[in-house]
Amino acid sequence: MGQVSSCHSCNDREVSSRSQKRDSFPDLAQLPPEVAVEVLSHLDATDLCLASCVNDLWCSLTNVDVLWKRLCYRRWEQVSAYYNGYMDAHTYKSLYLTLDNGMLTFSSDPHEGLRYLIQEGVLNDDSESIAAFIHYSDIISWPSLEKYLRERWDVLEKIVSLHNYENHFLPDALRYLFSKIPAPKERGPFLDRLLDLFLIQYKSCNVGLSYSTDTLKVLCYSLILLSVDLTSPHVKNKMSKREFIRNLRPTVTGISDDTLGHMYDNIYLSGHVATQDDTGSPAR
Repeated sequence: MGQVSSCHSCNDREVSSRSQKRDSFPDLAQLPPEVAVEVLSHLDATDLCLASCVNDLWCSLTNVDVLWKRLCYRRWEQVSAYYNGYMDAHTYKSLYLTLDNGMLTFSSDPHEGLRYLIQEGVLNDDSESIAAFIHYSDIISWPSLEKYLRERWDVLEKIVSLHNYENHFLPDALRYLFSKIPAPKERGPFLDRLLDLFLIQYKSCNVGLSYSTDTLKVLCYSLILLSVDLTSPHVKNKMSKREFIRNLRPTVTGISDDTLGHMYDNIYLSGHVATQDDTGSPAR
């Protein structure tokens, strides 16, 4: 019995030792440099900075520019600095820190945040460059973006022109629009202008579309209202598909009842065209 118990104890220690080795972070000193860099490429910026404090080897590895280049492109796909000569005199680590600082400022003051990036030479001072930067950024303050775009119609226009709505069903196209641009909480000049720009781009992406702009705009507002009606817990008597079709039939031309019914079903099954979380950002 004692021998059996001793065997079990040895096996348990061996399993525990193998488990600890498996779960522990690899010793980068034992790896080829290119493999060590690949391991570190899975860290975010905060963890990469913490890893640089471990020892001199880790510090030198975490400052390899290719790691910071990946992080830059992961968060900001289109930045003027990538092609305007800025990188000739700067590292990607310094670029990342500058961009991160600019976006922190953007969260509280969007104009000041972008002004800082422009002054640093990271972002070109034209609406096309600013629009591409915003459109392709992975993380951006949604409330600040709405505030900025309400004052920069030129940038708003350029952002919408980057959207591809080819073969998109209208409700799905609206969802994409409001996943890239904040949906205002009330009807007003901003929403009206946004829908005008959206319909210009939507029709240019779908050249064979026979519906008039006026008809499409009525449909857009109707789909937004239907979204609120079907998803709001405060609306007890939900609009039926028959009511939706009957209400629109006199105001839209060239659209069949079946198409209107499909639009209703899309909202009913897929939800609001402009779903947002508690921070005002688009729900993912």
